[in-house]
Amino acid sequence: MELNYSYECILSILIENQPSILTRIIGLLSRRGFIIESAAIGTTEYEGLSRIVIVTQGNLKVVDQLTRQLYKLFPTVKIFNLTTIPSIKRELILLKLLVNSSERRHVLEIADVFKLNVVDYTNRTITLEITGDRKKIVSVEQVLHKFGILEKTCTGVIGLPHESLISGQLYTVQQDILRRNLMNSHVLEMESKMYVKSL
Repeated sequence: MELNYSYECILSILIENQPSILTRIIGLLSRRGFIIESAAIGTTEYEGLSRIVIVTQGNLKVVDQLTRQLYKLFPTVKIFNLTTIPSIKRELILLKLLVNSSERRHVLEIADVFKLNVVDYTNRTITLEITGDRKKIVSVEQVLHKFGILEKTCTGVIGLPHESLISGQLYTVQQDILRRNLMNSHVLEMESKMYVKSL
């Protein structure tokens, strides 16, 4: 009997800025039955390119198939599977708590221990900003769960490869040149796609 296991997979997708590209990527995932836990999109160091970080459930075989499908989309430039390489992952959550006068000091002590930012403060509520990896966020939520949570919103996971761990060497000027050459190849690939499209 074949084992059917899955775990949290994080894909970082470098794409060209085009109308409805996010809809096309989410549609591709939905048609293949993937449940998207979070999706975050933002600008990159290159003008005209954006990076989408998607968290879903799967395994190496499934993610490999998904990666092949995503590369078939014309605007896709490069895909990094942050699940299998050392990477820096962060998430931001805003949490509004309903607290009375006796609970207020306890909440502020928790915020101090976990180095949380207090972004709003009224007579009956405290709003906290939680930034960190998944382990920190789960720990904070477990501690704050006993207080009344009025509102909660989160950005989803964002991440980048942990370059110092991947190379295993100190960052040098020569490595910077090699890295830039590698990134420039992605831009050249994008430009060649645009050239073919214009013909």
